[in-house]
Amino acid sequence: MQIKSNIHDYSVEEVSGIREAVGKLVNKDRVFAIIDKNLLELPYKQQLEDLDPERVLAVEATEKQKSFENLSWIFSWLLERGFRRDCELLAIGGGVVQDISCFVASVLLRGARWHLIPTTLLAQCDSCIGSKSSINIGRFKNQIGNFYPPHTVFLAPKVLETLPFDEIRSGLGEAIKLHLLASGDDFQKLRRELSGFGTESPDLSPVIWDSLRIKQRYIEIDEFDKGPRNLLNYGHTFGHAYESATSYGIPHGIAVSLGVATATYISEQLSLAPAGHFKEVNDFLRPFYDPYQQQIKSLDITTIVAAMKLDKKNTTGVMNCILTRGFGAMEKRSIDPDRELVPLLGEFLKVLS
Repeated sequence: MQIKSNIHDYSVEEVSGIREAVGKLVNKDRVFAIIDKNLLELPYKQQLEDLDPERVLAVEATEKQKSFENLSWIFSWLLERGFRRDCELLAIGGGVVQDISCFVASVLLRGARWHLIPTTLLAQCDSCIGSKSSINIGRFKNQIGNFYPPHTVFLAPKVLETLPFDEIRSGLGEAIKLHLLASGDDFQKLRRELSGFGTESPDLSPVIWDSLRIKQRYIEIDEFDKGPRNLLNYGHTFGHAYESATSYGIPHGIAVSLGVATATYISEQLSLAPAGHFKEVNDFLRPFYDPYQQQIKSLDITTIVAAMKLDKKNTTGVMNCILTRGFGAMEKRSIDPDRELVPLLGEFLKVLS
């Protein structure tokens, strides 16, 4: 897959594992790697043996590490070890490592070549394309960042076999959102592909590639998120609030599933989506978020709304949400926080089982 970008075009290709991806790098003697610290353990450790250990920086893949305040030491580490303009950065990990590496590569020496090996389902089926970096500052999530795509994305679905159940559910939350954005036919196809989820291991490679092709349509026409790409935030205004209000006790993609359920319910109550749409969508979503809904049901609504007001899609005095008129028919809408959002959110939490 070739992705067109206003910054530089880039490719996405499937490989058998991390070792094969590293072997495809032309200038391995000038590669510095930022990796998820967990990858230093077996079975991944052997996949990293072709990298110079003196040029491998292992980081904690946490929201705290992704903060603007905690990035300066990474820049210093790279420069002190000789990172120069002819060097390249390799990111191996999930969304946190990707965000850190993307931001660092975009500003280090005014822009360095970098490559990405995403090791979570969420990163493989969604965030690995699209060019964005998102960095936290203080209590504000993802408020700093820019656009700077990797030069190559290497997909290794086989590494997903070792992921915990909730990590898989988290990635599927974003995949479900993308298929809802596409069309009813795409949603039904995904539902068939995941029909045995929980009792058997589905083949995730088709889900990953279908998800990326859906996202590609949006990022190539609106790379800098000025219009149509906003629709990719379906479920995120609520999902980010649920993450923040629970101190990130809910994995991102699972919070997105809950956010999609919320946005769908509110859309139906506002007579945008047809009657019964929420039930159809939520019945499918429930296995992908249960029992995390109990965490948000225990929250005070004012806490959730306060977190939503920090969302970067909002403008002064207005709360913007992506709502739906049905499969493949999402739109940005402004919601009155007090007159509409608070009562509808209260009703949603009551029906959420």
